[in-house]
Amino acid sequence: MQLQQQAAAFKALNAAVIVIDGQELYRAQWWQRKLKIDYPILADPAVRVQGLYGVARQLVVHEEWVNVPAAFVVDKQGTLSFGYWGRAFNDRVSAERMVAEVRKVA
Repeated sequence: MQLQQQAAAFKALNAAVIVIDGQELYRAQWWQRKLKIDYPILADPAVRVQGLYGVARQLVVHEEWVNVPAAFVVDKQGTLSFGYWGRAFNDRVSAERMVAEVRKVA
């Protein structure tokens, strides 16, 4: 929800927010509806994209396997300029930090 609250800041920086969920498409769509998220949530159940970024590490939360949270800023040339790899299911980078990192490459 923090990302949603910073939507105007990302838009002003001409930045796209994309979430990649390690679950099936129907689960990604369910989360998008439940949280009323305006940005795309892409499903990656085979964790191919997550594997490329080194975040295919999973842990059990309430009897369900989930990936450890991570966030990245990729510049217009496709270069990874910032990465945050969480250490637990609730270890997430703040949306304000993400906006600051986007500003560096905008």
